[in-house]
Amino acid sequence: MRGGRKRYSQGGQRQILQMLRKKQKPREKEQKYPAEQLGTAPVGRLILEMSVPSVIGVMAYSIYNLFDTVFLSQGAGMEAVGGTAVSFPLFLFLSAVSSTLGSGAASVMSRAFGRGDMEQAAKTAGNTFAVFYGTAVLVTVFGLLFLDPVLYAMGVTDDLLPYARDYTRIILAGAVTSTGFSSLIRAEGSSRYAMNIWVIPLSANVVFDCLSIFAFRMGVTGAALGTVLGQCISMGMSIWYFFLSGKSCLNLKLRHFLPDFPVIKEIVLTGLPSFVQTCGTGLSTVIVNWFLRKYGGSLSIGTYGIAGRVMTFVQFPVMGLAQGIQPVIGYNRGAGKWERVRETMKKSLRGAAVYGGAVYLLTALFPETVLGIFTGDEEVLKLGSRILRIAGLGLAFSAVVWIRATYFQAVGRKRAALLAGLLGPVIFFAPAAFVLGGMFGLDGIWYAFPVSAAAACLVTKNCTDR
Repeated sequence: MRGGRKRYSQGGQRQILQMLRKKQKPREKEQKYPAEQLGTAPVGRLILEMSVPSVIGVMAYSIYNLFDTVFLSQGAGMEAVGGTAVSFPLFLFLSAVSSTLGSGAASVMSRAFGRGDMEQAAKTAGNTFAVFYGTAVLVTVFGLLFLDPVLYAMGVTDDLLPYARDYTRIILAGAVTSTGFSSLIRAEGSSRYAMNIWVIPLSANVVFDCLSIFAFRMGVTGAALGTVLGQCISMGMSIWYFFLSGKSCLNLKLRHFLPDFPVIKEIVLTGLPSFVQTCGTGLSTVIVNWFLRKYGGSLSIGTYGIAGRVMTFVQFPVMGLAQGIQPVIGYNRGAGKWERVRETMKKSLRGAAVYGGAVYLLTALFPETVLGIFTGDEEVLKLGSRILRIAGLGLAFSAVVWIRATYFQAVGRKRAALLAGLLGPVIFFAPAAFVLGGMFGLDGIWYAFPVSAAAACLVTKNCTDR
């Protein structure tokens, strides 16, 4: 009896253990969040899984901007296009704020995930939300109180003022909805949801723009309402992800939203290179236009506007690649897995350089075909082809610099990231354009692009090797 009892109890213990294991398996599965794969999955597969959705999201935004301009020009006239365009600096500012906070917070969160410090990650996300929404409310109040002076300061004319006022008033009212924090979602490893938070709202925006402008004849008011509608969808998707879906690995509490100034300082300083890069791109455009006015005139300015748009468009995939690898690098840096960081950089740099070279060959061999999408003017096609063949030489170098700047930001090297963001578009470009423009005239301006990009590539390599 004792032996039988012993055998029975052992068998019963085994059954109980098996039952417990079966019950525990779903729990273990539920506790595995997407961020964990950043430190274990094959690096090559990770780069693709994280970057492809980012590329799709960025391209969707670019296509939306194109549709928005086409709809307004055809359905409301060029005055409406001018009225919306004059308020662009205001939206650039809001974009720069959200980009600064988003990229800075994503870097801090990724490294916290790598260390397993969920409290730090939650505090970073909560403070990011609080700072952005606080800033957006201040922009809304200030902008609506001083709307006309702000518009005049941005260069609006009396003819365009009614369009700019109607458009900007609605956009300002919806400023708090102007970001869905896709970078924070991507930092958790949820790259597909981060893509959807771009694609779904932008698709709704395009549909509503089409209906409001062509069917309801609402002009710039319809375009502004469509933009805010898309932003509201994005904001709703963000709220659902972080607070209702259970998909986020963050357990956000009220205390995480209370201002923590060391955390805010780390977010802002880490994200500052994104702000500088955005402003630097705008500054480089001003520098180019100043030199073109001196050496080329209106034709060269207009043609560069088209060629520059082409070069910006083809660089969006590199931007998507950079966004995709940022959480991979940050997580593994936080976990101390430097071999995976180096492998990520090696493969990303190689991919960016090959892509930049391939795109240059495509635009250099078939420039008139590419430019023909925008214009049929023979003079513009001729000059634009020359711009793409010369200035486009810097595409591969710029792609490499972008990846290195992302690396600096992801690992928390703030000064190096700031330097990388300024080198190409400002520090090297301005003197290169001045010297080469004086030596070769208009062609010197185009040569300044690859020269400054190559110099920035060389300097950032030395910073990376340290």
